[in-house]
Amino acid sequence: MKQNRKGFILPISEATHTIIPEGNTNIEFYGFLRTETENIPPGTEPSMHLMFNMDKVGPGGEIEEHYHEPPVVDHVYYVISGRVRAKVGDVEKIVGADTLIYCPSNIKHSVINIGKGVAKVIAIDASGEGERGGKVVYSKMPSGDLSANTWKVAGT
Repeated sequence: MKQNRKGFILPISEATHTIIPEGNTNIEFYGFLRTETENIPPGTEPSMHLMFNMDKVGPGGEIEEHYHEPPVVDHVYYVISGRVRAKVGDVEKIVGADTLIYCPSNIKHSVINIGKGVAKVIAIDASGEGERGGKVVYSKMPSGDLSANTWKVAGT
């Protein structure tokens, strides 16, 4: 059955913009292809199986260590600019621009800005199950007030 899907072109100024509250104000998310995106143009729809964000991580800011419960949600982070400490499982490296970081769904991963300026990181998430993309699980309590999200702490 052929679907009547439509694409869209969206400038970053019109993307959904979120700043992580309290505790870690050094990260901003710009959402493009995701089911939660509110600012998609009328008559179009977000991606069913793919999420695309551009994250601006300030000095000391971080995408805290976490993993995803099934169903599978694999991540690819691409560092556009800045200097970050990336950790995937037991592998940890300090990397800069033009670096790809692949994070399988069930492996703990994190990205911390260790530079003096803002780091820009593209985040692409893929899930074969669309919006049922698995819960985010943290190895410790995340910074800030995340009570509105479906995130949880490992072991709870």
